Amino acid sequence: MSQKQSPAALEKIARSFRALSEPTRLMLLQELKAGPMSVNELVEISGLSQANISKQLAVLRDEGFLDREQRGTAAIYSIGDPMVMELCKLMCEGMNRRAKERAIHFSI
Repeated sequence: MSQKQSPAALEKIARSFRALSEPTRLMLLQELKAGPMSVNELVEISGLSQANISKQLAVLRDEGFLDREQRGTAAIYSIGDPMVMELCKLMCEGMNRRAKERAIHFSI
């Protein structure tokens, strides 16, 4: 953060991070990175229930990370804010860097 945030802004930021703190939601983002998909496609890929997938998608959509389009009876989801993928990429890069540092540090 480049500037000091108000308590209300920090709460909104924390809510966005909480939306990304669930492995199923991260898996959904990973799948949607390839392109828009229906709820049924995501259910098939994940092996999870339609109710669970819909709930997790709603959390991500409510935070603005996903867009939802209705096509007939199908709900199609896509990445709504590409910055969420950048954030995930930065997190993974940081984790990889720290893992390498620890491996080097603890090697004999």
